[in-house]
Amino acid sequence: MKRQYFPTTTTFTLLWLAAILAPIVTLPPISGDENDQYTKCGVLFNCGSLTGIDYPFSSRDRPEECGHPGLKLACENNTATILINNLKYRVLDLDQKAQILKIARSDLSQNPCTEELKNTTLDWGLFEYASSYMNLTFLYGCPSLGVMVPYQFDCPVKGIAERSGYVELGVGAPLSGFCHVSIVVPVSYPSLVNFTDLVQLEELVAKGFEVRYKVDSGACRECRNSRGRCGWDVTGKRFACFCSDQSAAESKTCAATVVGAAGSYSSRAPTATVAPSASARIVRWKLTKLRKP
Repeated sequence: MKRQYFPTTTTFTLLWLAAILAPIVTLPPISGDENDQYTKCGVLFNCGSLTGIDYPFSSRDRPEECGHPGLKLACENNTATILINNLKYRVLDLDQKAQILKIARSDLSQNPCTEELKNTTLDWGLFEYASSYMNLTFLYGCPSLGVMVPYQFDCPVKGIAERSGYVELGVGAPLSGFCHVSIVVPVSYPSLVNFTDLVQLEELVAKGFEVRYKVDSGACRECRNSRGRCGWDVTGKRFACFCSDQSAAESKTCAATVVGAAGSYSSRAPTATVAPSASARIVRWKLTKLRKP
């Protein structure tokens, strides 16, 4: 009959020593989106035909630290909009690579009648015209001239009895001296060549014009190459690079990982693997001998 082996106190002691002296492998911590700003700025803006929009734009789902303060997008009835100098524009197209926005005044998208009797002005520190354009002058509160005038319309203006309005090419139009209010609206010059009536002119205004936003794309490129996410330092009013393992990089890049032409490397020190000690090998040998009948 074979002897049955029963663990003894010595065996339990040896097992405990084996557990203490066994090989220890230290694994690197799992990298996660520990940074709230890093996580939020990973959300992309999608609205209608515009999809996958990120820095330098912010939105309701992309808080202010995710984009330039002058480039905040909204989504209304599946149409993207942006506020520039307190005027709302529809964003018809957006080319992030070329940094070009195609915009049109929201208040003039249907007809010339508007309560926003303001000139179309841009923040020249942030925008510039990206293509050839020409200004149109919309005149409101004009007297009836009694003759046929091209591009004539009828709009009520608060506090003004006269309802006639006109559109003239350029600025400083001859009729402006007879009217109470005038606003200037830019349109794409190539599209202006063939319009012949007010309906076509309204369509032209609705097609908008192109502007280029002047934001340094190089800093964001460096940040992304280091696995960071581009954002904005609201307090310092400057570009910020958010990293997954810290609040924000002091430089334009994250120190953890830098991606180059040859691949990527990590600046984190490699984790050591502890080999089994001689004592652990001896304990294992004794345990093997004890288990034999």
